Amino acid sequence: MKASLECLECVVRQALRAARIAGNDPEMHRKVINATVADIPHMDLNQSPAALSLNLYQYAQAISGVDDPYKTIKYEQNAMALALEDELMRLVDASETPIATAIKLAAAGNIIDLGILQSHEIDPRKAIAHAMETPLAIDHTEHFLDALADCDDLLYLLDNAGEIVFDKPLIRQLLQHTKVTAVVKGAPIINDACYDDAIQVGLPDICDVIDNGGGFVGSPLALIPDTFLARMKQADIILGKGQGNYETVDDFDGDVYLLLKAKCDVVARHMGIALGDTAFISTRARSGAE
Repeated sequence: MKASLECLECVVRQALRAARIAGNDPEMHRKVINATVADIPHMDLNQSPAALSLNLYQYAQAISGVDDPYKTIKYEQNAMALALEDELMRLVDASETPIATAIKLAAAGNIIDLGILQSHEIDPRKAIAHAMETPLAIDHTEHFLDALADCDDLLYLLDNAGEIVFDKPLIRQLLQHTKVTAVVKGAPIINDACYDDAIQVGLPDICDVIDNGGGFVGSPLALIPDTFLARMKQADIILGKGQGNYETVDDFDGDVYLLLKAKCDVVARHMGIALGDTAFISTRARSGAE
């Protein structure tokens, strides 16, 4: 998807938030904001919002001297979510439609996003209850199940630390039907899951885990390494979690499914749902290709 003018305002807000997480020095905060604002005249709105925001996180890291400002927060998010894992598994095991339930729970995990939310705004138990009770605003689960029947290779693009625990019940269900390869980020970016986070939650114990080649917001098709782009083209199905993946792979020419909560007006409008709603979108079904 393409960015809008509203995204430029959001980039500056994200810059301040990232700088504050990187350290308590107001002078450093100002330098991060100054560097980010200097980029705005050159930002191409034909790019995705995720691509436009990439530099600000690099500025926060470089100017603060902290390679992974969110490291402690990610560890805490993983630990918080791991405390709920048994509960998540029980809900799926007790369901008459376990994959559909696991999809809803994976969507519930998408609230854990410190690129947009503050930690005190995150209530995972409330999200679980809401996910179980609320229909998806767009629900292409049936399309997904039909595609899964002929799938030998599913690429699961992970989103945030903590959230990846909510992905585990769905991955376990998918493994009963196909090979699953989970994808983390190749370097720290916001609170997105890296390989250390996958190890902390035990993900390599249940499926293969690879990285997308860098510290990207989502997986911008023009920026990821050719080797990872080739891996995406090899997959029968791509399942992407969260806004970053929605913004960067929604126009990928493949059998793509995107599972996320709309956390900003720009993405909500593009998805065609209300702000705060959750959707499971087949890009082929959306475009009428199926």
